[in-house]
Amino acid sequence: MPERTDPAADLEHAWRANAGLWIRAVRDGRIASRAVTDAAILDAVAGRRARRLLDLGCGEGWLVRRMVAETGCAAVGIDGSADLIAAARAADPDGDYHRLAFADFVAAPETTGGPYDAVILNFALFDEAAPDLLAAAASRLAPAGAVLLQTLHPWTAAGADDYRDGWRTESFAGIAAAGEAWAPMPWYFRTLEGWTAVIRDAGLTLADLREPRAADGAPLSLLMVAGRTA
Repeated sequence: MPERTDPAADLEHAWRANAGLWIRAVRDGRIASRAVTDAAILDAVAGRRARRLLDLGCGEGWLVRRMVAETGCAAVGIDGSADLIAAARAADPDGDYHRLAFADFVAAPETTGGPYDAVILNFALFDEAAPDLLAAAASRLAPAGAVLLQTLHPWTAAGADDYRDGWRTESFAGIAAAGEAWAPMPWYFRTLEGWTAVIRDAGLTLADLREPRAADGAPLSLLMVAGRTA
């Protein structure tokens, strides 16, 4: 495979190109692991009794809709994809959704309001520049607030490749329906050590770590809760 010159730009392009396909896959329930991982992030947020939430990389808005409906909290969703934000607004006309690229959020996090009891990144952090994004997220937290980050579990996501941090490529073959042409998506793989370093470098302290599992015991995701370092 040719060396990528700008994987972050390729990642952004893939999200734009795949937005419509992603919406259908999510709403058609094609991602089997989400029965477990969706429940895990919902339980983690609800357990904090958060009244104000910021969902970074909210996609088509399912998490914002669920949390508002189930807890009555106030929630804001942001995403860099115009198509995903349009879908979120169409499904939830009264919701609070904004198109904002992660780079723009990092540059001016205060534009998203706050403070928030919880800032959520649910399968939304696939870039190499994670510490900057997490530090910006931490800046929007209320004093007792936390960043909740759910991502691919490094032990299962590593597959047959070397267990080391680095760029990988997702083809979406496991969820693509017949006739769908998904754009390959570069994403930055991190080991468990890599994730803990990212959290530390962002000025956060890991308060909780969970491993939502499939029925056979295989870990489906890594769910981390982190607060600002005193």
